[in-house]
Amino acid sequence: MSHSGVCLNLLGTPTLLVDEHPVPLSPRTALLCAYLALLPTGGRPRSTVASQFFADCPGEAARRRLNTALWRLQVEVRERTGVELLGHGGGRSVALSPAAGVRVDAVVFEGLLAPLLTRAAGTLGREAVASIEGAIALHRGPLVESCEEDWVLAARQRIETLYLAALDCLIQHHGARGDLAAVGHYGDLALSLEPLREDIHRHAMTAYATAGRFDLVERQFEQCRLATLTGLGVDPMPETLELHARLTAGTGGISVPGLIAELEQARRDIGRLATTVDRILDRLRRPG
Repeated sequence: MSHSGVCLNLLGTPTLLVDEHPVPLSPRTALLCAYLALLPTGGRPRSTVASQFFADCPGEAARRRLNTALWRLQVEVRERTGVELLGHGGGRSVALSPAAGVRVDAVVFEGLLAPLLTRAAGTLGREAVASIEGAIALHRGPLVESCEEDWVLAARQRIETLYLAALDCLIQHHGARGDLAAVGHYGDLALSLEPLREDIHRHAMTAYATAGRFDLVERQFEQCRLATLTGLGVDPMPETLELHARLTAGTGGISVPGLIAELEQARRDIGRLATTVDRILDRLRRPG
């Protein structure tokens, strides 16, 4: 049986796909598949895998459970897809088979971002930005969502750190170009995950000020102030307060685009009120 591709999505709920069709796996089998996908090239010794994946079992029991779990993973995938998912390390090591050509979204995510985030946001070209945005689109949730076992936590933290750095980079890049819709979108993604990241609040405030939207500067600052007050019981950091004061100095918090929008709305309201007044006067002036 030939296949166009085997994909393993680990960002969010672990899902194995063959030819873009999900392969039903039992929850524990899906977790084992995720564990193996995160191993270094060549895998790890069986004893190490057993002690990490079945950390609640003594050594021999853990090895027996691992053997059963590996057999079940191999059989479930083979029977449903014909794919031989596991490699053969002579019984000494455990790994996914290189021949299966499994594409792991978390690996692709890191590969897209790692070389780009060493560069300043202002130096990124169109292709680099497209790569970062492509990586962001892969992030459907935390790595192996709902799993809190030790083997996933360090990798999850690494992924989330990269994700936030990428979002911050896009906020600064699009802010310098006046794309406030993109600033708002990527800012919301970042701050929904880490609302106390004041550097991200500051970069969004700077982007809005550059575009002359001081109303949005005020809104962002208030969001930051509320987050720190609620989460930490303190005011924002001194550098955040200083930036806010500097950006809004002499503006009175007034945004020209925002003021124009308010005046246009007021004119429409006055027009509707004048029409209503004229109609009432006509009725009152009618005899009888």
